[in-house]
Amino acid sequence: MSAFLSAPHNDPTPATDFSNHTICSWDSGLGIPCGAYISVSNLSKHLSTHGVNGPAKSVISCAWGDCGRAAMKRENVIRHVEEVHLQVKYLCDQCNASFSRKSTRNAHVFKLHSYAS
Repeated sequence: MSAFLSAPHNDPTPATDFSNHTICSWDSGLGIPCGAYISVSNLSKHLSTHGVNGPAKSVISCAWGDCGRAAMKRENVIRHVEEVHLQVKYLCDQCNASFSRKSTRNAHVFKLHSYAS
């Protein structure tokens, strides 16, 4: 599944963009994926139902499919799932450059497309 999300102020909402949805593959420990149809923009909220919550520095292993990635800080799990498993891309609405991280896209927009007044 690949979702393409545009400018920070134009990120699609679940109500209007069905390409921004996926099937949750998080394994809650029984070897069976969740299977819920979820909005990528609400990924953090959904994964909190699977125990991906608590302090940002707490350590959590990715249970998306058969990931096998070493445990990481909770604050990085959502970004990891978006980048690696969902292959979400954030597009610059001015030049269509593609980025795997929203923060990188935003830095690009600021650096290359912001004009001093």
